Amino acid sequence: MDTQTSTQRYQVTVIGQEGDQVAVEVSPHENCDVLLRRGLHALYGKPGPEPAGYDLVLAGKVIEPLSQTVAAAGIIANVSISILPKSISRGGWRCRTIHS
Repeated sequence: MDTQTSTQRYQVTVIGQEGDQVAVEVSPHENCDVLLRRGLHALYGKPGPEPAGYDLVLAGKVIEPLSQTVAAAGIIANVSISILPKSISRGGWRCRTIHS
């Protein structure tokens, strides 16, 4: 196994619904649900909002399923990703999803 690849980590910018931005470190091999929980914690502290009520949104598209890896979802270093309540991210006809 290539140790450098298995420990590769990079930063992404997480944007909350109020426009707050924080840098979060992720591995391309982690599942997107880990990024969602980490992002909610970074934005709102502990205890934070329940992750089940939120979506990760990349380039205007909801990322589903959250069980896919960060790399499979197309989340790369230095990208900005939004964390939005499902009532907002899925509230209209414009909702599209990214499936692995």
